[in-house]
Amino acid sequence: MDNYIKESKSGMRVQAPICDRQIVTELTSDFTLPDYQPEIKRLLRVRATVSPPDKYIGAGNAEFSGTVDYAILYAGNDGALYCATETSEYQFTVPTEVPSDFELNDGLICDAEVLTDTVTGRVAAPRKFSVKCRLRSRVRLYGTKLIEEIVGGAEPDSLQRLCGNVDSASLFVGIGDPLQLGDEILCDAQSGDIRVIAAEGQVFVNEATAGSGVVNCRGEVCLKLLCAQEGEQTPPSALLRRIPFTQAIATDGAEVNCDACANGICTEMQITVEENRILCEVTLRLRTRAQRNQNLSFTRDIYSTAAECESRYTDCVFPRALKCVNGNFSLNTTLPLEEVGIRPNMSIADITLAPTVTSLECDHGKYYLTGRCRALAILFDGEDFSAQEFEVPFRYETDGTEESVTDHDATVDVISCRARLDGERIGIDAELAVSLATRGECRFQMLSEARFGEKISRSGAVYTICYPSREDTLWSVAKRYHRSVASVSDINSLAGSPAADSAESLAGVGYLLV
Repeated sequence: MDNYIKESKSGMRVQAPICDRQIVTELTSDFTLPDYQPEIKRLLRVRATVSPPDKYIGAGNAEFSGTVDYAILYAGNDGALYCATETSEYQFTVPTEVPSDFELNDGLICDAEVLTDTVTGRVAAPRKFSVKCRLRSRVRLYGTKLIEEIVGGAEPDSLQRLCGNVDSASLFVGIGDPLQLGDEILCDAQSGDIRVIAAEGQVFVNEATAGSGVVNCRGEVCLKLLCAQEGEQTPPSALLRRIPFTQAIATDGAEVNCDACANGICTEMQITVEENRILCEVTLRLRTRAQRNQNLSFTRDIYSTAAECESRYTDCVFPRALKCVNGNFSLNTTLPLEEVGIRPNMSIADITLAPTVTSLECDHGKYYLTGRCRALAILFDGEDFSAQEFEVPFRYETDGTEESVTDHDATVDVISCRARLDGERIGIDAELAVSLATRGECRFQMLSEARFGEKISRSGAVYTICYPSREDTLWSVAKRYHRSVASVSDINSLAGSPAADSAESLAGVGYLLV
């Protein structure tokens, strides 16, 4: 009877990246104001909001498309502030050739994030202007990779197998359906007619909890309405509101033991001014990330007590899920007016911040997220409006992990911001929201193939005396003499050790009987 393994295949199925690409998309759009909109005297600010991309993954390519909504703040020829809203479309293609060692029948996971890099505007005519916008996108595609182990030509009872365990990260992404919210703001009847110049909404997710196939999100939409009194030539004022929300976002693959984070944007805003009240309708889209570690067993080494062995090994690098964070922090700073280019006789009509993350550092169990905010102040000198741009650094600290971070996803949004003039300095007080997911990596070597050949010829001696070197372990000695680990341990009355290949397995041993 043939008792040999002719060939057996086994292995691990792990989530692994197929592609990770950075894409820059340049958009140029020309717009014409409708007749009912006042003509442009000076363009002050262009704010861009990018919708989450629709995606189609086909043979060898992934196609992405979406919209960019522009809010253009300008001074009219009557000296007052106005805002125009326009929309343009974006699209780009990423090659995504799937390697042969990935299982194509398993669902692919696409993590695509599109952010605004820069946006500028230029007036071409009293009612015409153009907008240039640069989008910075990161596209990552994940699939299920099969890492095989092939063993052939061995008696099953003679095999000695050294096993190991490793945690491998799995990432899951979800995009929520549009969520509509409403609010009613009552106005003072004696304050006169109010004109809403511009509306801005920021999404703050303060809690994201994974469930079975979903991530449950809770937070607020922070509204800022830039308002002015009809017929008065005075700087506008900001009206702030917060609208709470909850939503369960379908996230395929997410489980209760996943760590999760989320962020979002306001895709649509409709503001209606009626007698003594302002009606607000807001539509938001949430984006979730969930991640967990899957513990996998693999073969580190193998040999036979009855036959010679030729082995091959694979060096592996697996991602490891570390931590997800949803939080917020305050930014409070003052800068000299001369440094930021603001004259002392001006007043601040409005200010916006556009954050950009530059680095994430991990030190002694803490995460330090740093970056800069591009500040754009709308100024009023008593007659005309103007704009001044400058930068403000930020730093966010939160509890992290002791492990090094090798990859992260970080989004920072400004929840609220106001500026004040204090003598020769400008003070900025802002609240910022953070969505952060971090990952590390685990490097190890695993058996990929083992072939067994000629039988071992034994000497006539019952035992052989072995004097192990400092580098030897119980496993290396047993493998060298083609003995089982259990028999070497029993003959020499060795105490149990954490692992047969650990340095402690032969601690204090001068010689061995094998």
